[in-house]
Amino acid sequence: MDKYLHGLLENAIALLAGLTPAALGAAVSLSYEKGLSWRERFTQLAVGTVVSYFAGGFVSAVWPWGTINPFVLQAITFTTGMIAFKATPKFIASCSDALAALPANAVDRVLSWLPRRKDDA
Repeated sequence: MDKYLHGLLENAIALLAGLTPAALGAAVSLSYEKGLSWRERFTQLAVGTVVSYFAGGFVSAVWPWGTINPFVLQAITFTTGMIAFKATPKFIASCSDALAALPANAVDRVLSWLPRRKDDA
């Protein structure tokens, strides 16, 4: 049982250490926001943390110069955490607009492939 508790504690500390730069970046950005409710603050903190955590994983996976320096990776996740919560609502809104326009764009494209009648031209 001690092995399981020790492993659980070790993994929890590793998770917190990995999320700390991302959460700090989001928290620093939140300090500049005025007039937010606690719910909005928590949501933006969570969004900034999650997005920057996965962005850090993506950067470390595609880093072209071998293994990335942990300090550089933490700087990237910190900066992404500062930016992510501001950019995410706009990104979601633009994706929503694109998905809403998708059926009309598909119909227009299909209609453009059909031959036109002579009296329409």
